[in-house]
Amino acid sequence: YDYFLKLAKNKKVVGIGECGLEYYHIKDENFWEKQKEVFIKHLELAKEVNKPIIIHCRDAHDDLFEILKANNHKLIANPGVMHFFTGALEQAKKYIDLGFYVSFSGVVTFPPRKGETAGAYDEIIKNIPLEKILIETDCPYVAPVPHRGKRNEPAYVKYVAHKIAELKGVSFGEVAEQTTKNARELFGI
Repeated sequence: YDYFLKLAKNKKVVGIGECGLEYYHIKDENFWEKQKEVFIKHLELAKEVNKPIIIHCRDAHDDLFEILKANNHKLIANPGVMHFFTGALEQAKKYIDLGFYVSFSGVVTFPPRKGETAGAYDEIIKNIPLEKILIETDCPYVAPVPHRGKRNEPAYVKYVAHKIAELKGVSFGEVAEQTTKNARELFGI
């Protein structure tokens, strides 16, 4: 903890993470318990240095939310972001209620899965405030359409912004301006 605390105190560090819970790739429930313990330590570290936390969560939203709720006293005023959000609308709203931003990547540009009329992210994006949205590449993964299947690049984040603008019925410029403002507020830059 002391080693990471020293690193986190550096003025160039703007957030703690990416950390959280990963149940999709790791099926060992004993390891899940260890992840929870370590994640709580990350929350403590973020609180101690007064920096937001960047949270990874895959197939663990119920457990993650319970940890955040139980450790609400360890969250700072602008607590962090749900990186590459993969949950449902109700989960996004719960995180937003705790003060978190929700971040979307190139996956929002993918066409609907077979049998669906709209992408799973469409409903979420339409129903949460732009003031709580961030955009990201998750480079080198999940390149947006029209580059799907290729190495992702930071320049491709514009496709995510275009898709969010389309879904929210606002201009690309408004999405770019607001999500930039959101990132600056979250990370104090």
